Amino acid sequence: MKTRTNILIAIVVAFVALLVVAYFGVGYMVYDKVGNIAGACERHEANRPDNFALFHDWPADFDVTPYFMSPYETVRFPSREAGFEVAGWWIPSHAADPAAPTVLVLDGLNGCKNALSVLVPAGMLWRNGFNVLVIDVRDTGESTTDDLRSAIGNDEYRDVLGAWDWLVNEKGFAPSNVGVFANSLGGAMANYAFAEEPRMAALFLHATFGDLQSIIKAELTRNGYPTFLAVPALAMGSLASGENLFARSPAESIREAAGRPVYIIHSRADGRIDSTQSELLAATAQEAGVKVSTWFPEGGKHMQVPAVYPQEFEQRVVGFFRENLKP
Repeated sequence: MKTRTNILIAIVVAFVALLVVAYFGVGYMVYDKVGNIAGACERHEANRPDNFALFHDWPADFDVTPYFMSPYETVRFPSREAGFEVAGWWIPSHAADPAAPTVLVLDGLNGCKNALSVLVPAGMLWRNGFNVLVIDVRDTGESTTDDLRSAIGNDEYRDVLGAWDWLVNEKGFAPSNVGVFANSLGGAMANYAFAEEPRMAALFLHATFGDLQSIIKAELTRNGYPTFLAVPALAMGSLASGENLFARSPAESIREAAGRPVYIIHSRADGRIDSTQSELLAATAQEAGVKVSTWFPEGGKHMQVPAVYPQEFEQRVVGFFRENLKP
């Protein structure tokens, strides 16, 4: 009888162990697919600051030509993490004003410096007299390749800091005269960098998110996976990447911006990241004493507010940085 009981216990333990292995094994498969950003820039690689094309998903009547920028220079500089180099396009102010404000621009998941979603807002700033630096974070574009998997901003933010260091230390701009513009997941990267570097002057976030867990669940749903796989996917992603993907939360990091200006824009028609994510981020920022401004327009797909409301978007982004960046 005792032998039979022991056998039964062993079977149950083995079954439970098998379920655990399967649970986390599937989690790794999910992370490997959802976090895979290999070839992310290929669809944008023909774009350059002085000549880029309308992306097929954008409004067909949107004219990109007013936002072409020239001349520009391809640059490389170290990340704040040893062993990584960041590639970018440096586009100096056409006004040749030594006191001109400077904005660092970055995109989100599967984006890069060639993407229309960063070149258009960069062009809006440049034509209004700003210096602009548009970058690739690691594993995208021409920057250092690591594992071709997104760390959801948990290591990429060091590349943002490296770009800021280059502008301040190598180009000689005053920290008070350098701001950051970021789209979508790039907003989390910029948010973490803003929290880490208190000398960063101003942060503009477009179509980003506040709660990591809910955004991962949304990505799983979009890719056809059940949401209960969020925890094992993040856990296995942490194990595979060597980065704790649970380490940071945008809604918590934004509290470190207390006393500094942040502008948040998000379309209520965004089908990729719900605008309630930015509402959460803004509410948390206000509670923490951040000088936060918001705009939630009714129209525009994900990251397409500049195309749907070009004049108002340009007015807001230019006005925000003009007011908050000082030489």
